[in-house]
Amino acid sequence: MKKIIGLFLAGGLVLCAGCGNKKELTSIQLNPEANKVLVDTNTDIAIVTDPENVQLTDSDFSTLGGNVEVNKDNAEFSASKPGTYTITAKKDGITSNTIKITVVEQQTELAKVKVPDTKPKTDTSANSEANVSQSETDINVNVSDNTSSSSQTESSSSTTTTPSSSTTSSSSSNAGISQSQSTSDSQDDDQPYIPPKADADALSASDLTKDPDKYAGQDVTVVGTLNDKGTSLDGMKLIGYPVGIHSVPAQLTGTLEKQDDGSYALDVTSYAQVQ
Repeated sequence: MKKIIGLFLAGGLVLCAGCGNKKELTSIQLNPEANKVLVDTNTDIAIVTDPENVQLTDSDFSTLGGNVEVNKDNAEFSASKPGTYTITAKKDGITSNTIKITVVEQQTELAKVKVPDTKPKTDTSANSEANVSQSETDINVNVSDNTSSSSQTESSSSTTTTPSSSTTSSSSSNAGISQSQSTSDSQDDDQPYIPPKADADALSASDLTKDPDKYAGQDVTVVGTLNDKGTSLDGMKLIGYPVGIHSVPAQLTGTLEKQDDGSYALDVTSYAQVQ
């Protein structure tokens, strides 16, 4: 009997020791593979937790309009509409850093290369003479041995004029291409940003304030107008991740939290300007 009791005690000590070694989650770090991608294209987000090997799920991620799928220590993000998306993860009360990924429609928008303006160089008389001499040398090499000296002179004179015309034409062409490229880039940069439409199932701020107990502690998506400081949405107080836009219609995701004074505030995890 004593042996049986001893075995039970030993097993209990082993279980308690295992429970004591389990560490609580203290941090989540998101490291995106790229900050600009094409629509409907997956990009990886590395997930680093402390302690290691804490498994996150799709529901732990919060983003507005995009899609996140978790596979072990990586998440894949994609979106079907162009725009800038904010992404965060939250688990066991720990919120990760917030990352931003811009989604574009055209391959050319991933990296724009501008052609720098170059000033034409003025050749000195010495350089001009050297160029003419080199041209004549090249011409003489290409002329047949049977050609008369007078033909060589005419050919040399005629051909010497041709590079000059070709050079002028090339310079004009390059200038036209540079000006066209600069104009095209300028037009792309001047195009106004068109924000996406709000989600059809998003709540309004008044929906939350009318019956806050119904949504307290829940993750919600809310639409409204930000104040001039980005600290409230249609009068509802905002806490958590700082909102970087103001005085515009916006869609926010977060958790409705009850404050110590009995009021309610939205703990923001992501935001975006909407139409």
